[in-house]
Amino acid sequence: MGKLVTILSLIFVFIGFSAVVMYYVYDNKYIETENLYQAQVVQNQVVYDEVWKIIQQQAGVTENYSTSFRENYTSIMNSRNYCGEIMKWIQEQNPNFTPELHVKLMTSIETYRTKFTMVQTKLISLHNELKNQLTIFPSRFFTVTIGGHILPDLKIVTSTRTGNAFETGKDDDIDLFDKK
Repeated sequence: MGKLVTILSLIFVFIGFSAVVMYYVYDNKYIETENLYQAQVVQNQVVYDEVWKIIQQQAGVTENYSTSFRENYTSIMNSRNYCGEIMKWIQEQNPNFTPELHVKLMTSIETYRTKFTMVQTKLISLHNELKNQLTIFPSRFFTVTIGGHILPDLKIVTSTRTGNAFETGKDDDIDLFDKK
């Protein structure tokens, strides 16, 4: 009888020890993933800020260049006297407008919007991992029941247009150059 009590006691100690170890393993894994998630939220904010600052500044430089070019070209053309030499302007060297700044701006828009999409996709993946840890057994038992963890809100930045399309289920064709 004494041996049976000893064996049962060892089994209960082993089970208790295993439960404590499992709790810390699952709880630490959840905390580690949640820390990664929170860091990714901050990284999303940094990238979003970077996207708009670069695009706004490049657009400002492009607009300034276009305005300066128009003003300089108009000034040059108005200051010339072509009395009797109507076709001489064809032979003269005139300033050339270069579209390079517009091309660079469009490349930056595409590049940085893609970068922002990638960091948001990573945030979604981390959120899904947290959700799995809170809903799949046995981690659910240790993270929710014992640990009391809850799933943080997932905040993804999208446009009003996208929100409306998913809410209504409709996304009609639009004229990209309509200024309405």
